[in-house]
Amino acid sequence: MECPRAVDRLLRTGVPATTLHQTQANEGAASNEAVRVAECVQHFITAMDALKLDQRAVDEVQPLLSDLMDSLTRVSGLPANFDPVDMLKRWLIKLNAMRAVDEIDEDQARQLSFELDTAYAGFHRFLKGAGKN
Repeated sequence: MECPRAVDRLLRTGVPATTLHQTQANEGAASNEAVRVAECVQHFITAMDALKLDQRAVDEVQPLLSDLMDSLTRVSGLPANFDPVDMLKRWLIKLNAMRAVDEIDEDQARQLSFELDTAYAGFHRFLKGAGKN
């Protein structure tokens, strides 16, 4: 069976379609949404702290970004073209193309750190805007 999109998602991006395309079960309750937002914040902070602690190996950084992507796409109401999701997708593609023992260099770590900070600020703006509706 030929499944080029599945191959692309799993081998290149490294995350399933349900994560990339924000499909989620109809959990609906406000308390569940609060938990999803809290988990997302937790994953942002963990990823940013890991870089500050000079974790550079792919097998250290990639799982953190994958967890962040998963939690971010579970937050309801995110626009389809939400910049933090696109940024994470680009980094996951880059990291999944590397070997586990490879490390990102200092420039890449600094860029990723900057992009995570920017994404975190964008997530906060989204949350503030969502609260006004």
